[in-house]
Parts: sequence; structure tokens; C-alpha cells
Amino acid sequence: METEAGLELASVGRALRLFTRALRLHCPHCGRGPVLDHLITLRVKCGTCGLRLQRGEHDAFTGSMFVLFTLVGLVNYAFLAITLLVTDVVPWDLLEYGLPTLTLALVVVGFPFSKLLWLAFDLMLRPVTAAELTWHQAAEVEFEVDLLGSRRESIDRLAMPHVAGDARTETARKDTAR
Repeated sequence: METEAGLELASVGRALRLFTRALRLHCPHCGRGPVLDHLITLRVKCGTCGLRLQRGEHDAFTGSMFVLFTLVGLVNYAFLAITLLVTDVVPWDLLEYGLPTLTLALVVVGFPFSKLLWLAFDLMLRPVTAAELTWHQAAEVEFEVDLLGSRRESIDRLAMPHVAGDARTETARKDTAR
């Protein structure tokens, strides 16, 4: 579902509240939860308000990966800078084995944070309307996108040409009767 809300610039207080909730691994919308199934697995919907953590938009995965890679990169650069400032000799073994290990650990641990931070960013710019929240709460699955769109009827007709009312079925009956 595309949101009906237009873009709006949130106040500083609202933006801080949304991002603080996300960093605490709570739902950015209501501030409660639960939002985690396991240590690093997000639920489909918030356990309190019912907002889907994948808001139904095409950019959710890409945006959360951007946040994740940015956070991992910043932490890696900070680790590298601190290591180089503290030591007299460059510890190549630490950098060669430590940075990739740190990167892998941060990608795994940071995944839920990145998803919730992206959702907070999205909610900051496009708040949830009452109609959208009702749509989120009514859903049983994470995504309800009809990938075939309006072509579904024609595909159903191709699969079941015997269905009454189909124009091709009527034409075939007339041809057979002649």
C-alpha cells in the first residue's frame, strides 16, 4: 500500500524520539514492541501497534542496507583510526584479521538496528495515516503485493477457458454449434 501522507519535515523532538526508539530496538511508531523474534530476527509486525516493519514500500530493503553499510563503515574507520593513533607500529595482523571479523559481526548484529533506523527515517518523513495503520494491522503476511496486477484476470481465463462468461468460451460455443 502506498501511503497517502505527503512528505513532511518532522520536528527535532519527533525525529529524536523515532530514532531513539529504533536504537532501543522498539517500534519507532509506538515505542513499544516486541519487534524481535530472535536475537537478530525482526518480526513481521509490531506486537503492540501492528505496524509492519517492512512498510510495504519498494525501498525498505535498499534503504536499510544503506544504513547498515554506512554504520559498519563508520565503526570500521573509527576502529582503524583508534588503532593507528594508539600504536607506534602498524599492527597488520590485527587489521588483516580483526577488521573483516569486526565487519562480519557488525553486519549480523547491526541488521535489526538498520531495519528499524530506516523505518524511523521513513516514519519521520512520511507519518503513518489512520487508513495505512488499519491496512498494516489487518494483514496476515508481510507483503501483499500482487505482482501480476491487472493481468491476473487474463491469466485465470487462460488457465480455465471453460468459465462461463468468458468471451472466448462464448465464441467457441458458437463455432462449435455451426
